[in-house]
Amino acid sequence: MHSNLANLRTKARDWLLPASFLAPALLVLIVINVIPLFYTITTSFQNYYLPKSFERGFNGLDNYVELIVDRRFWAAAGRTFIFVTASLIVELVLGFVIALMLFRQRWAVGALRGLILLPIIVTPIAVAFVWRLLFSPSLGLLNYLLAFVGLGPFEWIYSPNQALISLIIVEAWQHTPELMLIIYTGLLTLPEELSDAARIDGANPWQVFKNIKLPLLKPILMVGIVFRVIALLKTFDVFYIVGRGGPGTSTETLALYVYASGFSFLRMGYASALAMVLFLIVLASTILIVRWGDVKIG
Repeated sequence: MHSNLANLRTKARDWLLPASFLAPALLVLIVINVIPLFYTITTSFQNYYLPKSFERGFNGLDNYVELIVDRRFWAAAGRTFIFVTASLIVELVLGFVIALMLFRQRWAVGALRGLILLPIIVTPIAVAFVWRLLFSPSLGLLNYLLAFVGLGPFEWIYSPNQALISLIIVEAWQHTPELMLIIYTGLLTLPEELSDAARIDGANPWQVFKNIKLPLLKPILMVGIVFRVIALLKTFDVFYIVGRGGPGTSTETLALYVYASGFSFLRMGYASALAMVLFLIVLASTILIVRWGDVKIG
C-alpha cells in the first residue's frame, strides 16, 4: 500500500515538473494564436457589419458564397499568385547566384556577407518610404540613372501596369538575402568528397551542381521556400505604405483586401471569411511544398 502511494507521488512529481515549465508557454500560445483563430472562424459565419453590430448574427455560409462570386476577390487572388510566383523565382535565382559566388570567394567573405544582408535588417516601413522616393517619375534616382542608358522615364508605382512589377523589385531587393543565406549555409555543409569524386569521374561543374549539390541542398532549400511563400502570401506593410493597393486596385492582394473589407468597409464577417480563405491557402501551400521537398519535420 505504502509502496503504491509512493509510486503515485513519484509519477505525479515527474509529470508536474515538466508541466509547470510548459504551462506558461502553452498559455501564451493559446491566448495569442488559438483564441483569435477560433474567434475569426466564428465571425466568418456571421453577418457582422461594425456600425450595426447589434444586428450581428449567424448567417451560415453566406459570406463564403458571396466570396465565390466576388470579382474583386478573384482579381486580388490572381495578383497574389503573380506576386508570390514572380518574387519567389527572382529571389531563388538571385539567391543561388550570389550564394555560389560567395561560396567561391576566398577573401573578405565576412564583409561581403554583411553588406549583402543589410536589406534584411531595415524595417519594411523604412524600405517602403525609401523606394517611394526612388520610384518618383520626376525626382526619383531610378529614372535619373536609367536615362543614362536611354531607358525610361517610367511611372513605376504610379502606373497600373508597372506598379506590381515595382513592388516585386522591392520585395526581391529586401528578401533575396534571406534565401541567399540559407543556400550559402547549405553549401557549407555539403561534403566535398562527393563533388571531388564526380570531378575525377569526368563530371563538369554544371553536372556536379545539378546531380550532386542540388539534390543534397533540396531539404534545406525547401525550408527556405516554405518560409518565403508564407511571408509573400501575407505581405502587407510595403504594399500598404507604397500604394495602398493602388493605383485603383492594381496592386491589391488578398492581404490588402482582407484589411479593406474589415477596416475600410467595416464588414467584419466578410473580412473574417476572406482571412480564413487566406489562412487555408497558406496552409495548403505549406503542406504541398513540404511534401514536394520531402522535408522531414519532427
